[in-house]
This record gives sequence, structure tokens and C-alpha cells, in this order.
Amino acid sequence: MLKKIRIALAALCFVCLTLLFVGIGHDWWGWLAKLQFLPAVTRLIGSAVLGNIVVVAGILLVTWVFGRIYCSVLCPLGVFQDVVIWLRRTLGKRIKPLRKKYKFNNERRWVRYPVLALYIGCLIVDGQLITALLGPYSAYGRMVTAVVGGGPAPFMIAACATLAVVVLCAWIWGRAWCNVICPVGTFLGSISKYSLFRVYVDPDKCVKCGACQHVCKASCIDSATQTIDGSRCVDCFDCIDFCKVGGLKYGRPGSAAQQPDEGRRAFIATGAMLVGAGLTARAQEMKVDGGLAPMEAKTPVEREPRLVPPGAQSVKAFYDYCTACQLCVTNCPNGVLRPSTDLEHLLQPQMGYENGFCRPECTTCSEICPAGAILPVKKEAKTLIHIGTAVVNAELCLAAKGEAGCGKCARECPVGAISMVTVDGHRRPVVAEEICIGCGKCEYLCPSRPVSAITVKGLEIHRS
Repeated sequence: MLKKIRIALAALCFVCLTLLFVGIGHDWWGWLAKLQFLPAVTRLIGSAVLGNIVVVAGILLVTWVFGRIYCSVLCPLGVFQDVVIWLRRTLGKRIKPLRKKYKFNNERRWVRYPVLALYIGCLIVDGQLITALLGPYSAYGRMVTAVVGGGPAPFMIAACATLAVVVLCAWIWGRAWCNVICPVGTFLGSISKYSLFRVYVDPDKCVKCGACQHVCKASCIDSATQTIDGSRCVDCFDCIDFCKVGGLKYGRPGSAAQQPDEGRRAFIATGAMLVGAGLTARAQEMKVDGGLAPMEAKTPVEREPRLVPPGAQSVKAFYDYCTACQLCVTNCPNGVLRPSTDLEHLLQPQMGYENGFCRPECTTCSEICPAGAILPVKKEAKTLIHIGTAVVNAELCLAAKGEAGCGKCARECPVGAISMVTVDGHRRPVVAEEICIGCGKCEYLCPSRPVSAITVKGLEIHRS
């Protein structure tokens, strides 16, 4: 029964999180992204508000009380590995060479803790590439984004390499990635080792047949000594379901008052706590520009300083806190965010107006960012945030050259920052920098090809 409950909860979270990366459902279950551990920690570092503290403390408390349920229910990369393991088991029933029996392995401390130390060190010194590659939520988001939407060559190489390594590890060694490489698995494992509720062996019923050891995908059960390594057990409950003599239980080891259903009730309670923790989101209607015909994509331009979304506060803050999970990229309805290709910010998002502009009424990225790289922004306040300034290139401007009486940038500017003035007998656009918010509508709609005659350069620190 415990296994069925765990599978149902894990499947629900997995499907919802996957749909988020496809760009579906951020109004309904976007709160699930806020419950991911590493983004929550990053968000807490940036802003120690009550909500961030509750999420991180809640995950740690649940782990201490109930074990690593987070890794088997909420972590999409963990559930993805379970799917790969299930696939091999299913095929193994028909194809004998694919049958897999796991065996107990000692904890690989010499790998686990140095990797965790490396991750923490990279967080401190802004080693974003390492943190993006090792973070489980970022890794899964990268894989889904690459499969669904593609991306530049460096991003696709990193995504395909991640997918290949994770699938290979799961196919051959089960949950080895979670218990050797994953920094979240190592950190939560150091807590779950002392959890109050856990899977344990009942010595009065165990016959040391080894069946539980062979089915344990975490390789943490030693049937010979009747012990289970709580730091690596991910509470999948496969062993309990597989044991035919009732030699394995979930509950408080050594408790004389242990009730038969105590473990089941505890797991249902914590499952409800995890899944219901963020049910505060409400749906909102996504407004679109309706009426503007799609325009031909333009050549990306180099921007210095870079553009980062409203709510990021500054370029440095955005890239310091961004975990490269790709959630803002896949959910941006305007097409202004995409994976970066430069080495300094590889895999993290970059902003450009070749395929769209940052609509003043859209706050999707600020609502869905789980790491605090983009803080929440109210729609009525977005037009007060200056993220960049438009700059006119008179050599490319059709109006300035006298080739056409364009003026589209001035007509379409949502804040009235652009006006047409006469210079050398031709009317040309002039930008009021103190008014321009850097939304990029002028750049996107400019008819000049392949580079717009008016482009937006970012602000290192946003003005409000």
C-alpha cells in the first residue's frame, strides 16, 4: 500500500513538473517548482523571508521525521530514474539478459562528500556552470527543454550528456546518481540517517533470504547483517512490497508501541504535507497582444550590459541566484528568454528581442522562478521598472536615412519614451532615457533587417 501511495504522489508531481518545463500549467501548479530544494535554498540566501524559510525548513523537517521522501516524490530527476529502472525491470521479465539483481554496496563517502563540498564551494564563488550541471532540478529542466524546444549547440550538448549519464547510471546501478553524485541526495541523506520513521528490518520475521537486497535500487540493504543504510534509502518501499514474510516495515524502529498502520499513516500525512504545501496559486488570464502579425526573426545582437528580466534587480543578482533550471525559458510566452551560449553564463538564460518583446502586462517569469533570481513583480508595477535603454542607430534607421516615413517605434512605445524629431531634413526617433523601461517593443517591431535600427542595452542595476 505504501508503495502505491508513493507512486501515485510521485507520478502526479512528475507529470506536473514536466508540464511546467513544456510551458503548461504555471498558473495552476507552478508552486511545485518553489518546493524544489536547491532553488529554495538559493531563494533563501537571496531573501530570508518567511515563505522561503518555511519551504527549506519544511523539507528538512520532513526528511528528519520521515526520511528521504523528497527524493522519491518531489524530485523530478529522482522519479525519472525510477521510470528508467522500472523500464529495465519490465523488459527484464521478457528478456533474460536485462534482468537485474542489486547487491549491497558500501557508502561511497570519498565521492559523495567531496562533490557536496564542491557544490557548496561553487555556490560561494559563483561557479554557476558546476552548480547548473550538478543540481538535480536544473538537470531535469535542461533535459526536458532540450527534447521539447531544442536550443543552441552548447546547451544541447550539455543536455544530451546529462541525459545519457543519468539514464546509464539508472539503467546499470539504480539510484547511484542520487547516492553518489547528487548534492541534494548527500545533504538530505546526512539527515535521513537519523530520521524518526524509516524502513527497518524486523529480525523476528526476517529469514535472510536476500530478496529485499536484490530489489533495492539504492543498494543500501545488507540482508546478512539485517541493516539498512538510512542515509541512502530513498523510501521507495519496493523492498516492503517485495518481501513475502513481512520482514521489512516502515515506522519507528524498536518502538514497542508500534502499530501496524503507523507507517502508512505517517507516509500519507507527509505526502499530503508536501503536495499541499503550495496550494495558494490562483489562475490568471494571460493577455496577449492580438492583432500584430508575426514578424521575421532577427539576428541576435551583443548587449553590454546584458538584459535581465524585471524582478532580477541587477545583472549580478540574476546570475548569482539563477540555477539554470530553464523554467523561465520554457514558460516565457513572449520568446525573449533562451539558454546562453557564452562560457561565463553557459546554460543560464539570456534575454533578447529578436523573436518578441517583454510585454508590460506579462509577469510569468517572476511568478515561476523557484530560485529567487527573478523576484515577484506586480503587473501594475512592471512599467515602473527600467531594465534597459533603447539606442537608435541612424545608419540603419529608414526614417533617418529618408528612405521611408516609418516612425513605428514612436507609435508603439508603451510608455511614450520615443518621439520623432526633424534632423537634417529627416524625421528620426529620439529616446528619452529617463522614461524608457527597456521592454524592447521598439526593437522587435523595427522593420530594419537583419539588425534593428533601434536596440536595447541593459542596465547593470535596474531602476524603479
